[in-house]
Amino acid sequence: MLKLLQSLFGARPAGNALYDQATLERAIDRALDATDPRLRSISGHRKRLEPAVVKAIDHVIALAGALPPPVEASARTYGEDDRLASFFASPARMSAVFGADRALLDFLESPEGGADPVYAVLVVERTEKKVLGMAMQGEHLQREVSQVQVSFDKHRLLEPQASAEENRRLVMRRAFDQVLTMALTRITMASQEREALEAGQAVLKAKLRALQSSNFGLAGDEPGEPADAASLEAKLAQFERDLEATGTGAATLPRHLDLLVETLEKAPEQLSAQPLSILMDRLGIRQDAPGGTTVQLDLVEVRNATGQAIVVLPVAIPRDAIAKRDVFAEAKRLLI
Repeated sequence: MLKLLQSLFGARPAGNALYDQATLERAIDRALDATDPRLRSISGHRKRLEPAVVKAIDHVIALAGALPPPVEASARTYGEDDRLASFFASPARMSAVFGADRALLDFLESPEGGADPVYAVLVVERTEKKVLGMAMQGEHLQREVSQVQVSFDKHRLLEPQASAEENRRLVMRRAFDQVLTMALTRITMASQEREALEAGQAVLKAKLRALQSSNFGLAGDEPGEPADAASLEAKLAQFERDLEATGTGAATLPRHLDLLVETLEKAPEQLSAQPLSILMDRLGIRQDAPGGTTVQLDLVEVRNATGQAIVVLPVAIPRDAIAKRDVFAEAKRLLI
């Protein structure tokens, strides 16, 4: 995709002022390039896209605003922040994960790689599974109790940068691209559905021709044939109606534009950030009430229209919290 200039996801002017036209033009071009560039051939496509793009930009700015402020991710803060303690088994493990993260390593090798701390968004995936364990039932220890265990894995860092502001801007750009990905998915599905319908239509037409030509002029002699022909014709009619709905021929690109506009207008349905509160003990077992060793995790979960979900946490990573890579140890592991 094309890279946008800094202004694309800057703060929106106060009052009723809209984004400047140059910014909107760049955002529209990004939407077209990411989905179907042929939409530029449709008269008035930019006029249709502009209000939808404004809604999408508004949404991703609000989404970024819903994220908590960056938390220092270091051995010092590990024991003070229940989120870090739940995401990583130990400070050493956290440091090792950072030291192996490809996006962070690439940033450290860039001209801005000397920054300290490094700002990024930590992403983890939450999984829950039923387990059998021990729990106190009143004053008695009960065995084989059904419990729910929460775990966080697949750690990765998004958009490591020298400043929180630049990290936030790039995260907003990434969110906008995710909405465009949802639009592309819808357009692709419509194209695949259309291709499947056209293939099915061709098969039914061939069957109908074969059926009509195989009666040797004795149509009606076989009581099943007229019914079969009628059934095929009914199915063909339904295929034609379905094809019309998906857009065929000259209607294909307008239908794709409709899908892009609809997706941008409904950006909150394509990508959302929701608060997630979990009560759990230090072993990751969900609890019904606070108390004892129970901690309350107040998280933000980002979910897209396909149901995929991630937990996100902005972090500020001191340089000394990033484990240095042991190249020789890595090579040895690969050779074993």
